[in-house]
Amino acid sequence: MSSSQQIKTSKNDEYYTPKYAVAIILPYLEKFDHIWCPFDKEHSEFVKTLQEKGKKVTFGHIETGQDFFDYEQAPEGVECIVSNPPFSKRDKVFLKLYELGLPFAMIMNNNGLFDSKARYELFKKNNFELLIPKGRMRFFDETMEVKNSPNFQSIYVCNEILEKQIEFCDMEIKEFEDEGTAID
Repeated sequence: MSSSQQIKTSKNDEYYTPKYAVAIILPYLEKFDHIWCPFDKEHSEFVKTLQEKGKKVTFGHIETGQDFFDYEQAPEGVECIVSNPPFSKRDKVFLKLYELGLPFAMIMNNNGLFDSKARYELFKKNNFELLIPKGRMRFFDETMEVKNSPNFQSIYVCNEILEKQIEFCDMEIKEFEDEGTAID
């Protein structure tokens, strides 16, 4: 079974990002006007929040026929790539991102980030940055109910986005609880 088919049929990798987790990357995206969210549907917090900030957003999802792994180049005019990709495909995701050659910011499980020999070599040979939030992100499903409150920390793995190789930031979960974003 191909990677794309596995993603399409697996619900283990289909978790959505809460608005508070999108908010922490926004200050670093100000310089980009056109952003590609290749693992997102139109109701994604990435898509909605970036559009609210006046960004042009190209989005797509395997379920709607846009397979990130089939792209030979980014859609026309795209300046950077931002998303929450399937964690189980992170080797293939990062390889494709570096092949595309655009700045990127991907939410990723930090456990074992450098454990894979292939990923270790990929990061060793290429620029990467880490945006490490205080606290843990909790992910939800399409019903807006928290479905994955992982026992690991998620971070942004970036390329040509941050000012320093490692940045730390606060993640204001409480601020978004009052807006109705599902986190508990």
